Amino acid sequence: MAFADLHHVVPSPGCEALSVLVAFACGAIVGFEREKGHKPAGLRTQILICVGSAIFTVVSMSPALGGREPARIAAQIVTGVGFLGAGSILRDRHQITGLTTAATIWTVSAIGIVAGAGYVMASLCLSLAVLLVLVAFRRAEAFLGGRCTSARVCIVYRPDRGRSRALIVAAVDGAQGPHAIEAESERADGLAEMRIRHCDLHREHRHFLAEVAAIPAVEALETWTPAKA
Repeated sequence: MAFADLHHVVPSPGCEALSVLVAFACGAIVGFEREKGHKPAGLRTQILICVGSAIFTVVSMSPALGGREPARIAAQIVTGVGFLGAGSILRDRHQITGLTTAATIWTVSAIGIVAGAGYVMASLCLSLAVLLVLVAFRRAEAFLGGRCTSARVCIVYRPDRGRSRALIVAAVDGAQGPHAIEAESERADGLAEMRIRHCDLHREHRHFLAEVAAIPAVEALETWTPAKA
């Protein structure tokens, strides 16, 4: 009975209200992890997607529509969320990003449909399963991909009254993987240097170097080794 239809346990309209509240909780479970990882589709987005799908499902099963529209409306939810997920996928010359975010949006919407149909325990278990995939399997990917290897790069750039540094720092802040700004200095020729430690093994961790190199004020990216004490 744990996965029983809520409509057989709670009378209307309580079952519909509880279904939407459960969808809210399911979206929050997944959204919390996304928000913590600073992903574009964070806490609010995941909650709204899950709740919206649940509301559409509840309405499609309501007596107002004669209960004859669930399949058609569910199909429209899948199509609409597909467009929403496609908007989160970005592609440039170096890599494709946002695939996990798009897949999460699609899955959370499906969980919202399950909750709206009245299977509240099933929807809660599914949201916890998605959370497990996002957290535990990320660590598994990191293990299978090998441990990060540390490298250092010296970025030589024109200061341009601080604007260049702001662009470089923004690219570094958006980088994936372990990285840190270790030192900054000004040179006698009017240029400035920023020394950064980063992972040189994984492609997604090196991607920020291409973004830095594309900044017009950057003159060179040079490898460097810190002096031994």
